Amino acid sequence: MQREYLVVLFLFLTFFNRTVAVNADEKLIPGDVKVEKEFAQTKKVEKEFHLYVTDGYQEMADGESVYFWGYAHAKDFANVGEIKTKEERDAKLLPLKVPGDEIRLTSGKSYVIVLHNAGWYETEEHSGVNHVAHTIHFHGLDLIPAFDGVPDLPYPSVFPGEAYRYLLTIPKNIEGSYMAHCHVDSMNHIMSGMYFPLIIEKKHNKIYGYKFDREYTLFMSEVDSEYMEMLRDEGNIRRGLDWKSNYFMLNGRIFMDKLDNPLSTINDPKTRLVAYEGETVLIRLMVIGYDHIFTWHPHGYHGLVIGTDGRKLHHPYEKDTVLIGSGERYDILYKIPDFSSQRKCLSCNYGPGVSVAHDHNMKGMVSRGIYPHGPLTIFDVRPKIKEKEEGYPGSHLNY
Repeated sequence: MQREYLVVLFLFLTFFNRTVAVNADEKLIPGDVKVEKEFAQTKKVEKEFHLYVTDGYQEMADGESVYFWGYAHAKDFANVGEIKTKEERDAKLLPLKVPGDEIRLTSGKSYVIVLHNAGWYETEEHSGVNHVAHTIHFHGLDLIPAFDGVPDLPYPSVFPGEAYRYLLTIPKNIEGSYMAHCHVDSMNHIMSGMYFPLIIEKKHNKIYGYKFDREYTLFMSEVDSEYMEMLRDEGNIRRGLDWKSNYFMLNGRIFMDKLDNPLSTINDPKTRLVAYEGETVLIRLMVIGYDHIFTWHPHGYHGLVIGTDGRKLHHPYEKDTVLIGSGERYDILYKIPDFSSQRKCLSCNYGPGVSVAHDHNMKGMVSRGIYPHGPLTIFDVRPKIKEKEEGYPGSHLNY
């Protein structure tokens, strides 16, 4: 009998003739051979994703470089084999991003996600975090305990030079916004950058039966750059209560009041909320945090909250301020009015223009103590005629 909830089967390939081998040099942690065989016989794999755990630096809009851990990958999430040196990492993998790049799956399909532990290359030789292990926990998916990414329950976590195959089957009735993160020493590993958005959709431009014209995934998070330097240098994992976030980010970026800063939130096409009159925009809002409660507040728009934590709300509601804590996800629809030719309210936010959206918890708007360097972006609403490149000042904001 098919389960009604999501069943995710993950384990390591132990028989090369059943699925594609990861890499001959990597150690394959054995899993449940019976389940592996059943999956191979009955499931057609739609796509295979290869994620590589490694470390690196990410430049912030204020000019500082922050040390992070994370999930990197090659182009198109391809398998590039075992990574043994910093030179191989830099040559074969795309630059590390925090959060990691989004993985998007389709309801009713089967996938393989392979976790490779490529190791750290930026730490000091004496650091206590060298040679640490990792997993992937698919946060929000209702999994059986053995396949939940928790170390030794029952399968071990993945050490450097090892790889692990997660075999995912997505039932037809599952959709929505999820995330994934490491579940080894969660405080240190998650807060160090080991998280990424996971999206499950039934049909393009449709969610929970609602249609939309465009969508944005907004991942709010925080980091303590000084703590991260301590991990890189000393590697003392027993100082978790010393964490004091000094960056509050939106898709790994902060807003800068120098509007042409290329690393600012508003100059990132995944974070700047471009829309046209009459469109419906879906915002997939999600958070990873230490103790900060983010407060999402767009100026000029009330959103219709249609889903939370990967589940449709039977009674959607309108909000202009949404409090969201670590691990939560909200699916929110914003209807952009089309009143450019018949404006009846001269003070209302109708028609083309720019309005801001930001964290209304003021602590989050002061990265490194400076306001408004935080998770702030803009709704960039453009005329219905869609003059995307020329002829409309709002398309470039006349910086």
